[in-house]
Amino acid sequence: MQFNFFKYLFFAGLLFFLSCSQREEKKVDFFSSLKKDTGIKYAKRFSISRNNKVTLVYLFGNGSNYDTTASYLIYTDASSIKNVPKNITLIKSPCKKIAALSSIYVNMFCELGLLDLVAAIDNVDYINNKDIISRCNSGQIKELSKGIELDLEQTIHLNPDIIFTFGMGDPKKDVNPKLLQTKIPIAISLDHKEETPLARAEWIKFFAVFVDKKDMADSIFKIVEKNYTELKAIAKKAESKPTVFNDIKYSDSWYMPGGKSYVAQMLDDAGANYLWKNDTNYGSLPLSFEKVYVKAKEADFWINQSTLKTKKELLSFDSRYNEFKAFKTGALFNNTLHANNKGYSTYWETGMIYPDRILSDLILIFHPELKADIKNDMYYYEQLK
Repeated sequence: MQFNFFKYLFFAGLLFFLSCSQREEKKVDFFSSLKKDTGIKYAKRFSISRNNKVTLVYLFGNGSNYDTTASYLIYTDASSIKNVPKNITLIKSPCKKIAALSSIYVNMFCELGLLDLVAAIDNVDYINNKDIISRCNSGQIKELSKGIELDLEQTIHLNPDIIFTFGMGDPKKDVNPKLLQTKIPIAISLDHKEETPLARAEWIKFFAVFVDKKDMADSIFKIVEKNYTELKAIAKKAESKPTVFNDIKYSDSWYMPGGKSYVAQMLDDAGANYLWKNDTNYGSLPLSFEKVYVKAKEADFWINQSTLKTKKELLSFDSRYNEFKAFKTGALFNNTLHANNKGYSTYWETGMIYPDRILSDLILIFHPELKADIKNDMYYYEQLK
């Protein structure tokens, strides 16, 4: 009897060990079978890996070290997601009810042909797209943050499959505590932290993952990449590189794009000599009026003056602006060609998706002699009157 009892214990223990080993093996196989998408060429703030059952997305947001900020496991069959670590957000695909809390994000889904899936945005005031505005006016698309704060009650009632929101790369601060209370899956976009125009544009692949539109996103980006590369080559034909500076003063500071920013990169690609190109910052530089004036008073061009459309409006903010050479010669250009009655431009909605269009405009501004090679008019920019 005693022998049979110990024999039973031995086999029970063996079966338990084998069972644990098999479970552990499945867990290891689950991740080891994922293959990284090598088609992501420019973006550094996210990666995508796939196998035949799931897609794993990593966000890299903490500074220059690109530490992992968040992880999303996208699945179609719940039986394929056993033994997943708790720090990975699970999202069932394709998402069919989306809350896109940025004009950029909602336009991503427009370009993917999936506006019907967008159930909510943040605020229609930031929108120019007539179809989106119409849907907001009819109530088909809800506004979740008409004021400063998110409408938590409405968000919970809407119960979208996923919420896309803005982030800075800090997992402790990126997600609004009110959003966390909803228990709805939240995806953070770090597109704004990319350092080149094409890297930012490649984020359409990130959004496409959640709606099973990889091929369409790849196709859109491939065209953008081709156009951008060709335009960059056209700009190299220019015999000179005019000097340029950006933005206007807000309160006591003039926030100039850093020399390593995507803005600086695009200005260089457009054949311009950006006056802060040698700066080593990726973000914006808070400068005094005096520092900007000393460096930019003789600049050939001045672009991106907030939402302003006339020289008179510009002077109403600071009369000293008329001391810049670019003001005197009229070489003032802003991305306000198509803007709504709140002053928000299509530049901020679709320019990130189509940096080739922005580059085309900038080449026309800095090198009008190359217009025959560009073969189109302005998409976003106009001259201040």
